[in-house]
Amino acid sequence: MDPGSRWRNLPSGPTLKHLTDPSYGIPREQQKAALQELTRAHVESFNYAVHEGLGLAVQAIPPFEFAFKDERISFTILDAVISPPTVPKGTICKEVSVYPAECRGRRSTYRGRLTADINWAVNGISKGIIKQFLGYVPIMVKSKLCNLHSLPPQALIEHHEEAEEMGGYFIINGIEKVIRMLIMPRRNFPIAMITPKWKTRGPGYTQYGVSMHCVREEHSAVNMNLHYLENGTVMLNFIYRKELFFLPLGFALKALVSFSDYQIFQELIKGKEDDSFLRNSVSQMLRIVMEEGCSTQKQVLNYLGECFRVKLSVPDWYPNEQAAEFLFNQCICIHLKSNTEKFYMLCLMTRKLFALAKGECMEDNPDSLVNQEVLTPGQLFLMFLKGSLPLMELPTGHTVLREKRIPPWMEVVLIPMTGKSSLYPGLFLFTTPCRLVRPVQNLELGKEELIGTMEQIFMNVAIFEDEVFAGVTTHQELFPHSLLSVIANFIPFSDHNQSPRNMYQCQMGKQTMGFPLLTYQDRSDNKLYRLQTPQSPLVRPSMYDYYDMDNYPIGTNAIVAVISYTGYDMEDAMIVNKASWERGFAHGSVYKSEFIDLSEKIKQGDSSLVFGIKPGDPRVLQKLDDDGLPFIGAKLQYGDPYYSYLNLNTGESFVMYYKSKENCVVDNIKVCSNDTGSGKFKCVCITMRVPRNPTIGDKFASRHGQKGILSRLWPAEDMPFTESGMVPDILFNPHGFPSRMTIGMLIESMAGKSAALHGLCHDATPFIFSEENSALEYFGEMLKAAGYNFYGTERLYSGISGLELEADIFIGVVYYQRLRHMVSDKFQVRTTGARDRVTNQPIGGRNVQGGIRFGEMERDALLAHGTSFLLHDRLFNCSDRSVAHVCVKCGSLLSPLLEKPPPSWSAMRNRKYNCTLCNRSDTIDTVSVPYVFRYFVAELAAMNIKVKLDVV
Repeated sequence: MDPGSRWRNLPSGPTLKHLTDPSYGIPREQQKAALQELTRAHVESFNYAVHEGLGLAVQAIPPFEFAFKDERISFTILDAVISPPTVPKGTICKEVSVYPAECRGRRSTYRGRLTADINWAVNGISKGIIKQFLGYVPIMVKSKLCNLHSLPPQALIEHHEEAEEMGGYFIINGIEKVIRMLIMPRRNFPIAMITPKWKTRGPGYTQYGVSMHCVREEHSAVNMNLHYLENGTVMLNFIYRKELFFLPLGFALKALVSFSDYQIFQELIKGKEDDSFLRNSVSQMLRIVMEEGCSTQKQVLNYLGECFRVKLSVPDWYPNEQAAEFLFNQCICIHLKSNTEKFYMLCLMTRKLFALAKGECMEDNPDSLVNQEVLTPGQLFLMFLKGSLPLMELPTGHTVLREKRIPPWMEVVLIPMTGKSSLYPGLFLFTTPCRLVRPVQNLELGKEELIGTMEQIFMNVAIFEDEVFAGVTTHQELFPHSLLSVIANFIPFSDHNQSPRNMYQCQMGKQTMGFPLLTYQDRSDNKLYRLQTPQSPLVRPSMYDYYDMDNYPIGTNAIVAVISYTGYDMEDAMIVNKASWERGFAHGSVYKSEFIDLSEKIKQGDSSLVFGIKPGDPRVLQKLDDDGLPFIGAKLQYGDPYYSYLNLNTGESFVMYYKSKENCVVDNIKVCSNDTGSGKFKCVCITMRVPRNPTIGDKFASRHGQKGILSRLWPAEDMPFTESGMVPDILFNPHGFPSRMTIGMLIESMAGKSAALHGLCHDATPFIFSEENSALEYFGEMLKAAGYNFYGTERLYSGISGLELEADIFIGVVYYQRLRHMVSDKFQVRTTGARDRVTNQPIGGRNVQGGIRFGEMERDALLAHGTSFLLHDRLFNCSDRSVAHVCVKCGSLLSPLLEKPPPSWSAMRNRKYNCTLCNRSDTIDTVSVPYVFRYFVAELAAMNIKVKLDVV
């Protein structure tokens, strides 16, 4: 019987693509739909925001009105349009369109012009429409406004982009920033909540409330709550201009409709007509309104307008009733058009609140998907844009009035407005790679900022104050830009692993030093990682091919033997074959870019600095080109000339030197200009390639959450070898399996081994194997058919003694990832070095070659061991030991002073210390004390506190 017949008849998974396909690497006619689907929600939401949404938002903005002398002036935005990114007018260039690659390379923002049609009127009579440029706003890559929209792969490559560029992100100052989708409360739906902290809102408040997230069609949003009080009444609260307001419910209900009190009473107790407590509570709420002298709708509106108009900033000529109407339009149930609809909605919320307080209904779970919705990036963009547009009316108004020769009114009328971005306190944005961003809180915009560009206001008010945040679903480098949600699909046989290990791999997969992009030459990122010898995995889930991940490989197929060999593989340590390392196993590079802008070195008004070298300058030594920049491909070491520039006025030459301790190779140099193209060779971007081949302490991981630290590069002649002479690349300690329970890695090892033997790529999609059709059986039969042990084990021989090892060793092929955590970035040592100027103690910190602080706990540890002399040496001799003079009689450290030097003709050369308090020199002695103690004594003396030492 053919030994391979059994496994050939077994069912197989989806067919994986052939790596030797002749069309591989040739751009498709159209982009791959699967990849584009990943960012479709981002792109389409932005498209809606800047086309349909922007028009609706503009129409919802109330006019900006004010009085000047006896005239009423108003400004109304009629329409707003955003144009695709182009160069400014008057710029001399071949191509007017700006593309994302240029913005990344120059560290500029990919942005478009925002223009608005503004109607201005005097006393209600239109004086014309102004087409006003309001500034710039960021444009999402691959949106309809982007110049890359609908370009085929070949055209994308010609514009220095990835062939499968997905877009869905912004480019701000050259950095790609993604707005993460947010989970929000379900819009326009009353959610019953029990929140104990609501009791602290004031006397009589309880934990019961009904909340509603009111959202208009153009995505303006207001949160509104009804609070249940202990006396049975209800308080309405809302937020206007980031300020919290409270309003008794009865006033809101009577102001919205012209119903009688009895009609309002009947609507509130509907369905509970026999509940005496409810009847009394509703009567009490209506009685509160009557006690304020408000018996009609007009009186209530007048009362509310008078109370709130100071906070609403409405024009002086608005009557109180109109001010109150403005309040209800902007703050109360803003998603509803008519006041009658708002009245019935408040009544419904009130009935639900009473039912909750009396235990007649359950509280809603805000964490349930039923009560949640997704806030897309386009919606968020539109909301911030709409919030910024009223601010932009102000300089326009100033311009119009100035042109019409009306005296300046800015200081009188315009109070600096605030732009606090507490609209969504839980908002987080993340960037690629791996930084998180939280909105700026409590930012005050002064008059100068108001006249700034739209982009400045958008960025300041809305986004972009960096803050690292250890989130659950965000992190690190993506392959390519935002495969955040699909990383779990790349774990082979994930159904055979303990679930925490799969979660762990989802985090480590984003820290992999892989091949994240194909356009290294066009990038100017601060730091980029590149694996020099990536491979396509022999074992991979079908989703790996679905997303074409071979374009961005993340690891290497390694021969892994599970064996405890020497003591260098304890815990999570692993041994790597030195010969494999020498052949390029897991070799990589780090690309670092530095922008050098000579305009920052120039005094105001002086523009005489340019890059270049002084002929015959001995400092350069043919290390720099005639343009003052290093040669492409040059190796730079610490202290080598880095770049040179000249002062054209004085002829003075300046040479800057390479300061990093790590050697590098100059990869490319880009000459950068400014937005108008008028830059004069004053800004360059130097990209350096730092070799980072694996070294002891570097981190590796399989795709199953099995991390390992490289502990030793072991000589190949001392490594264990198989009967056929094969030497493993990695030695993995067997103790890593029992507690981690990553059976998927064991199956991958067998599958990878059989794939190498039969020339196959195996499908590792989860749930394709079962108890009846086991993976062990399937791959075991394949190994057996190739003449190997069914279970993937082999006999190994000791590389040291040459003797056969007694145990059968499990050996196979596993796809290993090299992670970005490298000892070169983290090691911190210090012998002697810089000291603090004030305390004279050693400085800590990696950037200044400082050590790690020897703190309180370390001191306690040495004390516990009884090693007091070691402690004394560490905290005194090695730190800030100093010799001080002290007066034994008065005990002062500060009074001993060195006497004046003798005259030049005197034979006396021995100067003494005298105590200025005791006026004696025979009481002076020397003591060894920490220098920081002397500083402390001087600080106390400055506060009139005397320190007396008792010297024995």
